Amino acid sequence: MRSQTMFILVLIIFFYLIMSLNSLGYISVYHMVNLPPGYYECIYENVNNGLYVVYYSTAPIYFVIQTLGGYTVFSFQGSSYYGYVNLSSGEYKLLFVNNMTNTNVTIQTYIGNGRPSPTGIADYGIESVKGVVSPYIEKFNEVVGVAQIYYISAYNNSLNSYGASLQLNTVLQVNTKYGSQQYWLQNVIEFITNTSQYYYEDNVWNFTSSTSVLNTTSVIGEGSIYSTFVGITLNDYYAYDTQFYKLTYPLYTALIIRVNSTPQGVNILFGYLNETSFNYYDNVTIKVQGITSAYLLVDGYNNTGSGNAYDTEFVFGGQYGGEITKFNQINALIYMFYLNNNTIIIPKSLLPFGIDTAEASDNLVTIPYQGAYQVKVGEGEELLIPNTSSPFKAKIINGSKVIDIGQRGEIELNVTGGEPPYIVEIGNKTFVDLFIGNTYYPITPNKVGNLTCSIIIRDLYGSILELNHSLEVNPDPSVNITILRNVTDVRLPVVFTIHPKGGTPPYTETWFINGTAVSSKTAFNYTFTSAGVYNITVKLTDFVNYTVEDSAMLIVYKDPTLVVTTNATESDEGIPIALNVNSSYGVPPYMIKVYVNGTIVNSSIIKSETELPLNLPYGTYLVNITLTDSVGYQLSNDVILRFNQDPILTINWTSQNNFLVKTTSINLSGEGSRGIPPYTYTVYVNGKEYYTGNNLSLNIPLKLGENNVTIIMKDSLGITATRTIIVYSNYNWVNIIIISLIILLFIISLLLLLRRK
Repeated sequence: MRSQTMFILVLIIFFYLIMSLNSLGYISVYHMVNLPPGYYECIYENVNNGLYVVYYSTAPIYFVIQTLGGYTVFSFQGSSYYGYVNLSSGEYKLLFVNNMTNTNVTIQTYIGNGRPSPTGIADYGIESVKGVVSPYIEKFNEVVGVAQIYYISAYNNSLNSYGASLQLNTVLQVNTKYGSQQYWLQNVIEFITNTSQYYYEDNVWNFTSSTSVLNTTSVIGEGSIYSTFVGITLNDYYAYDTQFYKLTYPLYTALIIRVNSTPQGVNILFGYLNETSFNYYDNVTIKVQGITSAYLLVDGYNNTGSGNAYDTEFVFGGQYGGEITKFNQINALIYMFYLNNNTIIIPKSLLPFGIDTAEASDNLVTIPYQGAYQVKVGEGEELLIPNTSSPFKAKIINGSKVIDIGQRGEIELNVTGGEPPYIVEIGNKTFVDLFIGNTYYPITPNKVGNLTCSIIIRDLYGSILELNHSLEVNPDPSVNITILRNVTDVRLPVVFTIHPKGGTPPYTETWFINGTAVSSKTAFNYTFTSAGVYNITVKLTDFVNYTVEDSAMLIVYKDPTLVVTTNATESDEGIPIALNVNSSYGVPPYMIKVYVNGTIVNSSIIKSETELPLNLPYGTYLVNITLTDSVGYQLSNDVILRFNQDPILTINWTSQNNFLVKTTSINLSGEGSRGIPPYTYTVYVNGKEYYTGNNLSLNIPLKLGENNVTIIMKDSLGITATRTIIVYSNYNWVNIIIISLIILLFIISLLLLLRRK
């Protein structure tokens, strides 16, 4: 069951391809040559709702429409006819009878059975002037189709349900020493309307014969060669498509096909308008031997080798594969023009339906609109688009009133009617405007002051419109950053200021530090929290949005440090205390000041390592050391120093005697004061060191005679106090005489006693 279902599906798709691609043209083209006198050509047509008929012949003929039963429903005599014949549904015979002259006639006919048809604008190479149909020929090497699409929505019950296309199609004529060749070139925008996407695709078909034959050696480009059925015949074609793009409205675009011959063959460029310039997305070369010329061709006299018309079309239809689609909604303006060696050619006559385009729509109508053609949902029996001219108009919608000299101003013009594209001259600049309606143009003045801009607009007919626009032009603004210094310390505020000049006040400022916005003031303070190198930038925008900027580099150092040491915090008068000051970081050189009890005692010091001796009178002092680096960062340290009076030595001594000698020794004691304890005592007796210690309490023996006792007291800083005493040690002669007398008396007494015995 599953395989049977798949087989049926394949048959349906195959049938769809055959049926749709078989209808490569919705208007039948017939070219009848040398119809002898008395002969006729009979064409059978199935009519849905009326018939479009255009013919011209080299001599008057009799044209008649009959039912299959031979009943005449319409007839006309003449050498051309251009019109719509209202017929009820059914099959009819169209007879072209050469019975009005005795000469052979050539007849060219276009027979259209109404919608569905590719709808837009098409140049068949025929025009009707006062009811007379005349063929013409246009040769050119470029064709441009311009489109302004404001909305598009399509749906059909097919493989590409929401697809639609806008196609620029034309015929390439290639002449060689061996004959001529024709190719059908297609540059297409394909829309996926439900997902708002589109892409570009180009195709090349071989119209030289009834079967399109191409191969990879004859056609080279970005794309590839594919095959498809046209009717029951397998045909080759070349194709390439781009990536998808997001569809946003309005879509202003243009399609272009450009050809030129080369020694190897014909080069074809397919492109589209990308904002202001054409982007050529595919470069195709058709290799042709013995080429003599190549050009794009609209020819109302002849058909291609495949029997197709030499026409150029810019039409809406289904997406691809012969798809017929119904448009739910569409609002589009289109027109096209040719270029031949930079000369612009306007199509002489346009019809609303394409001939050779396979894809079609069944509910669109084309009407002239302000110099272009509007395609919208609708019905009509139009065969020829009325060649009505629309008044050429231009007005200024909006424009810059004040700008700066280096700034590009803008003016919005609304240009309609006439024959687009338009040539717009503003000052010394010339622009080509492809689009109908509002367009923005740049204004680039070359001097300051109150100016009047002259605007000249020309259409392709040569009509000229002139407008004037007043504009005030000021000098460009300038800005310079002012920083008192380009180095600083962490946590030391820096003031940034600017002085803008020129431009159009008021100004808006934005300050950036290493790319981060930090302020929007003319001047501001900023305190950095870390060291480093910083880029300071200010962007200044004046009232008319002209922006200039200036930058400066700032180096931020670590905050300075201050280390103060002393060799002592207490000293004696006359002995300096060494004050050592060390500093680092910050921005040298440094300024160091020393204050003693609030009074500066030194000249400024700029060294980072300094030793300063302080020799102060007796007292206690608050010493303040202040460091200021070169950017004004200040810090200070305090130390308390004490200077004492010189040490004082107080001594006491008492003599020690015996019976025979006076002052045999002395008891020496003493005590130091002032200075800086502890004290060290050294006692010298008669020049010889007798004692050294921290306690002065001792007994000193003396020699007979004069004794010199010197006591030297030294405090902790080495300051000394000296005391000297002279002590005499003598015999006690009184006691000695008394003792001597006593001894003498004892001896005498002893002698006397002995004599008595």
